[in-house]
This record gives sequence, C-alpha cells and structure tokens, in this order.
Amino acid sequence: MKRLVTAFLFVVASSVGVLAQSLPVPSYWLNQRGSEMKLYSINPQGMFNGVYINHASGFGCQGTPFAVNGQAMGNRVTFTVIWNNGIQNCNSKTVWRGTVVGRRINTQWILYTPQGQQTGTDIFLQQP
Repeated sequence: MKRLVTAFLFVVASSVGVLAQSLPVPSYWLNQRGSEMKLYSINPQGMFNGVYINHASGFGCQGTPFAVNGQAMGNRVTFTVIWNNGIQNCNSKTVWRGTVVGRRINTQWILYTPQGQQTGTDIFLQQP
C-alpha cells in the first residue's frame, strides 16, 4: 500500500509540474532589439529548444539561426545560445534568465566573451 501511495504522489507531482508550465511551445518571440526566438519543443521536465536569430545592433553573429536551449520551471525560464553555428563563430555565449508573464518574457542576460562579460535586459513578446 505504501508503494502505491508513493507512486500516486509521484504521478501527481509530475503532472502538476507540467500543468504549471507557463512557457507556450511551440511559439515565436521577438525582443525590443528585433531578435527572434522560435521555440519548437519542450519535454515534461521543462527542457526546451529552438533557434535564435540575432538582429541586435552592435553585436556580431547576426542574421543566421543559432541553437537555443533552455529550461522552464513554472513561470521562470533560463535559456542559452552558444554563438557558433558552423557558419558564424563569435566565440561567445549568452545566458538569459527571466520570468514569463502572459505573452511576455522579462529577462536579464549575460554575454560571455574572451574579452569579458556584458550584461543587459531583454523583453520578449510572443508573436501570433
């Protein structure tokens, strides 16, 4: 009986985690710099992937898709782009951390380069 109750609680806890997911996937997002993020899939643990196309003025690696990978836990998201896609290589990576609020993701980011780090904020809006 104890095993049955434990198994039941595990199933309920797993289901609640999936239901609490607030990041819609598949989805298409634009930030205030014109950069695009297309999310294609998410698993029950909240791990997601897609592509990111940089259009931010003053930054390299623009105009071609790069893999984006991340995790969503409830309304919290973290995602990363390693800026090397076989066509362009900027020897850097960016990590965004943020919160999903409806059709908006408010983020803070850190860009890691061989020269050091830069930080900033992005707001992504879900597109139809």
